Amino acid sequence: MVRRIASLAVPLKLLLFLAGILLATMALAFIGYGRIKNEEWIAEKNYESAKTNLKNSVMETFKKEEEKLVDKVKIFVNNEDFLQDSLPAGVVSIYVFEDGTLHYPKLNEENSDEIYLLEKSDALALKEFLDLQKNKMFAEAGEYALQKVDSFLQSPTLERLDWNDYFLERMLNDILSGENLSKAEREKFWKKLNEAKRLLQNLNTYREHGNFLLTLGNYASYSNEGYFFIKDKSEFFLVISYFDVAIKNAIIAKMDAAYYTERINELIKETAKEWSYIPYFLSGEFPFGKWEISIDESKASVRKESKKWINFLSLILVFSLIIPIIGVVVVYRGFSQERRLRFMKDNFLSTISHELKTPLTSIKMYSELMNSGRVNKPEKIVSHTGVILKETSRLESLIDAILNYTRMESGKQVFRWETLNLSECVNKVCDSLDVIAKSKGLEINREVEKDLQITGDYSSIYSLIQNLVDNAIKYTAEGYVFVKLQAVSQGISLSVEDTGKGIPAPEQKNIFEGFYRVGDESTRETKGSGLGLAIVKRTADAHKASITLKSSPGKGSTFTVVFKT
Repeated sequence: MVRRIASLAVPLKLLLFLAGILLATMALAFIGYGRIKNEEWIAEKNYESAKTNLKNSVMETFKKEEEKLVDKVKIFVNNEDFLQDSLPAGVVSIYVFEDGTLHYPKLNEENSDEIYLLEKSDALALKEFLDLQKNKMFAEAGEYALQKVDSFLQSPTLERLDWNDYFLERMLNDILSGENLSKAEREKFWKKLNEAKRLLQNLNTYREHGNFLLTLGNYASYSNEGYFFIKDKSEFFLVISYFDVAIKNAIIAKMDAAYYTERINELIKETAKEWSYIPYFLSGEFPFGKWEISIDESKASVRKESKKWINFLSLILVFSLIIPIIGVVVVYRGFSQERRLRFMKDNFLSTISHELKTPLTSIKMYSELMNSGRVNKPEKIVSHTGVILKETSRLESLIDAILNYTRMESGKQVFRWETLNLSECVNKVCDSLDVIAKSKGLEINREVEKDLQITGDYSSIYSLIQNLVDNAIKYTAEGYVFVKLQAVSQGISLSVEDTGKGIPAPEQKNIFEGFYRVGDESTRETKGSGLGLAIVKRTADAHKASITLKSSPGKGSTFTVVFKT
């Protein structure tokens, strides 16, 4: 009764401990969940601020790039040698107005709307240049080309524009392709070519947008808007108004829309990297008209801002839930193991008490009889001393088994390795146990191949075989015990089969543990120490052999040991 109460106290303490762990886990989970929700709320609040900062930064970047372009155009125009300089990146052509009048380029617009037919003088001018080239009069050809280019630059006209476009570029490109130019001469012709090409580009643009440019230039000269973009016939123009002393100036620059758009997009992407978690897109007439930056308002974007932090908190929360559960499992398994070991210890003590008490009782009883002097007949003395010797051997075997198991468990067992005849060893064991089997009405049938040899410790192998066959006899009420030794592909197989009660499946995994016996000690018919199969398993392991069990309740058991050769 006291033992039962004590056994109940341990589960109660365990339940209280587990309940404490679960309550702490639930509290931690609640706090962690609240923390995660709080982080989401903070992220959503910060998201609104981030959207505003993103929009402001993008617009500020765009504005700075616009102002930088305006400054570059103004600096370019105000340079005295601007006709020879390269245009700012993204600008195709430039027109300068002073007090509403076109100042650059100065155009002669007479007959500009008439269709121009190639005249004989044009063909002769080209022929004269080509003849100079053909006759290798390169210096004269260069002077001739410069004369024609300077004449056009000083008095540009829309008349004969297509011819001049072809004629001037043809002459300058032919000269530059020659190998007889010095470095200084080549630079001079390159400057003339760039100046001519720029002027021709301006004239081509003016021919297409002339009325628009004149009207816009007159308006811009008297405007106070600073700068703005405007569109005409799918082309975009930058208009700049500014005062220089008493002169009202205006600059109109035709834009390379593709280049400028790509440039602005790259700058915006670079600026928006800081808010990479906010998806955005540009809507409207970007970048020259009215446009704005639009942002995805879904909460998925909000979560992206603190995704890493929230994921980290979630991971901690998961671990905080998993670790206590693992702890509960470990504690429960430890408690189960403790209960099982305590149960095995109780069984072992009960078994050993019985196994020790029975032979000691017989020894004491016969010793007292002989000591009392009442046993005088020689045959009685022989009989009594025989019982004493038998029970003494029984005690010795039990103590040896305990000592062997202890040495094996501690790793102190010393094996004497030698080549031994396993076939002879099996036959000796069967012969020694045949008397016990016959006393129970059993037969030990055997099928042993001759001269099968292994390397091992003889006494340990003998004990292994003896334990298997002895167990088969003990747990078989009727039928037979069959021992088979044969060579197989993996080595040498020893199997011991019986027709006994069998072993239930749930208990089969425990039978090779020390002091474990199937069932309860108080209800067991067959007595023993529970060390036999434990010694068998450890002996097999020491000899690198495998051991398997096949058993069903009511159908007997078969133990098979395979020795590697």
